Amino acid sequence: MRHRFPWQVLPVWLITRVVLFLAATQVIPVGHAGSFEGDVALYSGWSDILLRGEFPAGDEKWQYPPYAALPMLAPHLLPWSYRIDFYVLALVCDLAILLLLCRFTAKTGGSRTGVWAWTVGAALLGPLLISRYDLMVTLVAVLALTASTDPAVRGALIGFGLAIKVWPVALLTGLRRWRELLTGAASSLVVVVLGCGVAALVLPHALDFLTAQQDRGLQIESLAATPFALGRALGWWDGFTTYQHGAMELVGPGVETATLVSVAATPAALVLLAVWWFRAAPTENTYYDAALTTILFLVVTSRVLSPQYLIWLLGVAAVVLAARTAQRPAAWLVLAATLLTGIMYPWIEEDYSWSGRLPGTLVLVVRNLVLLAAAVVSFVQLWRSTRRPARVPSGMRGETGEDAEPGEDLVDPGDGTAARGSRMRVT
Repeated sequence: MRHRFPWQVLPVWLITRVVLFLAATQVIPVGHAGSFEGDVALYSGWSDILLRGEFPAGDEKWQYPPYAALPMLAPHLLPWSYRIDFYVLALVCDLAILLLLCRFTAKTGGSRTGVWAWTVGAALLGPLLISRYDLMVTLVAVLALTASTDPAVRGALIGFGLAIKVWPVALLTGLRRWRELLTGAASSLVVVVLGCGVAALVLPHALDFLTAQQDRGLQIESLAATPFALGRALGWWDGFTTYQHGAMELVGPGVETATLVSVAATPAALVLLAVWWFRAAPTENTYYDAALTTILFLVVTSRVLSPQYLIWLLGVAAVVLAARTAQRPAAWLVLAATLLTGIMYPWIEEDYSWSGRLPGTLVLVVRNLVLLAAAVVSFVQLWRSTRRPARVPSGMRGETGEDAEPGEDLVDPGDGTAARGSRMRVT
């Protein structure tokens, strides 16, 4: 059933985004200007190098696939200063995400909660939302989630997102069964290989990103760093933080071991997802649900957990809420983590990044525990909502009131309620 387009959300979006723009430009003097302008200034410098026909070789902060150049070059198409142009472009992408969610909701008869989750939830991040290019990547991911059910189209969009930033590859996880997965993966691979191949032929150092991450340490905001951050605040750990690779990283006893554990945790999480995939009886909602689970796994196991990562999670969580899937508890936890991240950065960042003071560190600890809970809840719900139905012994089928037809079994929909006496054909 189609629903009306939720136009009433647009005035709220407009008011909140005008406030964010005025705060980012310091027309509303919120302070912390460097926290919002710093990355945009970095993008501006990189764009100047890109305009000269090369990638920023030798810059340890450049760790992105070649088509990350697109959102960094696009502000040059607008008539104002680079910083203003970037904010305006980010707001256009933000609005596009909202309109995609509205269209998805109206087309599928889904819940408007997803639309409001993006409108209000994204605003909770403050000016950070429009001062990172992650918003542009999230637009591609939401497009891949909502624009088409054709696995080839989805795969192509995922491939394009992957050529901008690596994380959209997580959206392949939810493609149902081998035919869809192979089609989507092949489409994605073609886009990535052709795109990166052309970039490598045209500009030097286009593929340097493949080795750029290997020397990164343990970022203070990451889940694996949480015990060290809390230990420092309580006086139990005598390490410190230092700025390198574009982030505040930990130095001290036990950090190297924790980094290795974090690195090993990502493939372990992917193995867990692979076990689920082979055992799952997927539904129409599995594509959205698995996307949220996979991205949560990637975020909580990563050595790096920058505040802008919440933009990715929130975009996928909004789709999940709009689709009314079993992942709604995890999506609400993502919204809670978004609020805590908006409190953390940049307003009390110094507490956990530099000085190790307890108040800000506690907010960081709670945020990370909420993200961990979201990942656990998300996987449990994903497993339950796609578990295969137990076969009913042939001699007991009459107990349901009538015999099941050949090839049919009683099915548990996996959402916590039993299908009492109902039947669904499993395909």
